[in-house]
Parts: sequence; C-alpha cells; structure tokens
Amino acid sequence: MYSIEEICDALIAAGSAAAFCRTEDEFLRCALQAAGDLLEVSCCVFYAAPATVLAHVGAVRVNQRAGSELEIPESLPTAFSDHVRRQSGRIIVSSDWDALSTLFPGFDFAGCASLWISVANEDRVFGTLAFFDHCSRRFDRTQQKIADLTASVLKLGLESQVGRHSLHSNEAATYHEFAKLIGNVARDLLNPLTAIFGYIELLKAESSAPRSTHLITRMEEQIEKARRVIAALSTVSGQPRFAPPEIAPPIARAELERPIVSIVKRQQQPEAPTWQPGTSESNAGARILLVQRSEAVLEFQRSVLSALGAEVVTAVSGSDAVDQLRSRPVDAIILDDELEEPFSSKRLVWWVRENRPELSDRMLLTISRKPSAETREILETAMLPHVTKPLEVLELYSRAQQVLHAGRNPHLLQ
Repeated sequence: MYSIEEICDALIAAGSAAAFCRTEDEFLRCALQAAGDLLEVSCCVFYAAPATVLAHVGAVRVNQRAGSELEIPESLPTAFSDHVRRQSGRIIVSSDWDALSTLFPGFDFAGCASLWISVANEDRVFGTLAFFDHCSRRFDRTQQKIADLTASVLKLGLESQVGRHSLHSNEAATYHEFAKLIGNVARDLLNPLTAIFGYIELLKAESSAPRSTHLITRMEEQIEKARRVIAALSTVSGQPRFAPPEIAPPIARAELERPIVSIVKRQQQPEAPTWQPGTSESNAGARILLVQRSEAVLEFQRSVLSALGAEVVTAVSGSDAVDQLRSRPVDAIILDDELEEPFSSKRLVWWVRENRPELSDRMLLTISRKPSAETREILETAMLPHVTKPLEVLELYSRAQQVLHAGRNPHLLQ
C-alpha cells in the first residue's frame, strides 16, 4: 500500500524539478527517478513524440533496481503511440492486451511487464511514458492511478519548459530586431555627421572672422555630443563603436598645392597623408567616378575632390556606377564598402577588374573602422588602397591624388 505522504512527496519532487531544471532532459530524468522510486519498478522511460518541440529529446531512460538487464525498445512506432493516446484513459497495461505485438512487432511484450501512458494536452502530444518491470509484476489499479498522476505532472512540467524556451526565443528575436534598428539609426546618423565634420575642416582652411571661428567651435562641440550618442547606440546594437578621428590642424588652401615628399607603396598605409606634385594643373581633364549611397557623404566627398581639379561624376549604387563606366571614360574610381545588392561593393570591384582592367589599380575604397567579411575579402584579394570612415579631408584628398597619378604613372603604386 502507498501512503498519501509517499505519493505527495514523489509528485512534489517530480513537479518541483520543472522549476530548477534548465533543460527538458534534466527535468524528465528527475521526474522519472521520483516516479520509479515510488512505484518500485525496474525502469522508467519517456519516449518523446517525433516531429514535435521535444523531438530533440529522443528517449530518456532511468533505471531502478535491475533495470539495466531489461531489454526495452529504443523508440516507439507511431502507430503504437497513437494507439495508446486513443485509449479512454490514455493508458495501457501490457498484460491486459494480447494484440499489442501486432502494433509493435519489434518488442517482446512477454519478456517483461509494462505500463504505457500517453503524455499530451489538448494542443500537443509530448510523448509516451512507460514503466517496465519483471514478468511477474502486475500493475494494479492504484499503481495505474499513480502512473497517470505522474504523466500529468510530466505534462505540466514540459509545458513550462517549452513555454520558457519559447519566451527566451521571442525575447532574443525582439532584442535582435531592436539592436538592428538601433544600428541602422547609428549608421544613418554617422553619414551626415561625417559630412558635417568634413565641411568644418574645409571651413577652417578659409580665412574666417572671429565670430565665424567661434561658431565653428560651437558646432564642433555639438557634433562631439552627437558622436557620443552614436557610440552608445553602436554599443547597444553590437556594431563597431564610432571613434572620432584625430582632428588635423587647419590647412590653408595654398597648402593643398605643396609638392609631395614621398609616395607610399600600394599595399602600405602611411601614418600621415602625403601629397602629389602639381594638383589642379596635373589633374586637369581627369575624371573620377565617385560611388556612394549616402547623399550627405557623397556631397562632402565631391567638395573635397573638386580641389584636385578633376571632373567628379557620381553614382549612388553599383548598378548606376556600371552604367557610368559603360558610357564614358573614367580615370579613377572611389567607392564605398556598403553598396547594396543587386550590385554590392564586392561585385562592382570584380566587374571593374573583368570589364575595365585598366582601372583595377585605380580604385580607392572607403571602409568602416571594423570592416565586414566581404570588405576584408576585397582588401585581401584586390589589394585596393583605402581610407577609413569617418573620412578626414587630408587623407581622402591624398589617397585620391595618389590613385589618379598611379593611372598615369603605374609604377607609383606597385
């Protein structure tokens, strides 16, 4: 006979496992151990229903007494599981049924005593619970009721486990979407701020009244505040933090005409910008194709490049750039690393190398501080010179001039 205290203790132990166990497998093992100890059976097994949320669990077996000596099935045929579930009490005792071998011919029901219970609710089937013992064992009505109560505890515990995992998945998906949105906002803010910062550098090169200089200083203070906001947004989104560039001292316009001292090799990035000799005169008649999807950054780049004396034609996408390259001669290409499909930055670089090979060594890439895998592939394979965003006036001007002169003097970037 079973006392009420024994039954309650076993069911409480099985039910409380749902609260502290992290996985369905851990919960099932704890619950089966408690039920098996109470019923004093040789072995307890839970067979998870295939093609359900618990399919990954498979069969969970807990042995008591000489349970390891019993030969029990590794899995159940669907026809047999469905048969158990269709019974009025969703329970079958093997000794009461002579035709079970026709539903499950792979198992010798005469080799041991077994009790089978379907674990399911109105919405889903979780699986089948089975108790096995020696052949002489008879599962009486009380034991069948205890087994049925155990199945109910399993059902509630599995509902809790599945619901918990579903909640975590939904929370993770929601956070991912939120982080993606924040990342897009940070990037969209970064583009116009890059252009504004560049315009300030250009204004510094002009002779300004004290009042204008004061306003420029105040503008820089506000931009720095915006930079900090973007850095915080980037941290939330998991994207690279926005680090402000080192601000170069104001450069007079006449400084842009100064002859260069040295030229860097193509695969190296110098620590400071260098300048090519003879700017406007030597670049007269040259044409630069500028490919940038952000209108604000495009206008800023065009303002800087206009000082080279070359004609600057623009494209806002890779497809637009290909149309430009098919319709007119171009001496150099400056493209962004964030062009979108159907003609991404990688595809555009590859297209130029195949269809306009004379421009293969006259491309300049603008990249993020932490470039994507695709951008790294472009840099490693095509070995293009590049400048890092947020763009600085002097570096952009210098690199563009080097690329232009490399087209006329190929040995400069070899």
